[in-house]
Amino acid sequence: MNVQLHLYMSNTYILTDMLFAKLCQRFIFEEMHRILRPGGVSLMSFSNRCFPTKAVAMWLQADDIGRLTIVGSYYHYSANWKSIEALDLKDQQPTPERPSAGDVFKNPALLTAWMNTAAAVAKNNQGDPIFVVKGVK
Repeated sequence: MNVQLHLYMSNTYILTDMLFAKLCQRFIFEEMHRILRPGGVSLMSFSNRCFPTKAVAMWLQADDIGRLTIVGSYYHYSANWKSIEALDLKDQQPTPERPSAGDVFKNPALLTAWMNTAAAVAKNNQGDPIFVVKGVK
């Protein structure tokens, strides 16, 4: 089978950016486990975006937690990993506190600064999530 993954490999770390498609099979996880040193780390990253024509049905039907479970299951059933951890790396920023009316009267630029910052935070928080499942050999 001709498989192309975006993959960085050493015998200590394997980093993959995975479009969870038909090519994602247990043998890939078995091979990652085989080539890693003891204590080596495999990181499988993905988003909730995909090409529906290339994804397996269970991937399309799953929510974010379900997809983390699917990838975690590939790790679990492929080899004897020392640990498996699911991570949500989306950086959610809190909206800054709005300045009081008194502060705005003293310094009108505070309101403009707050609006710009709040807009930037809202834009950041609307982005795609990124998930990683980490396996340690």
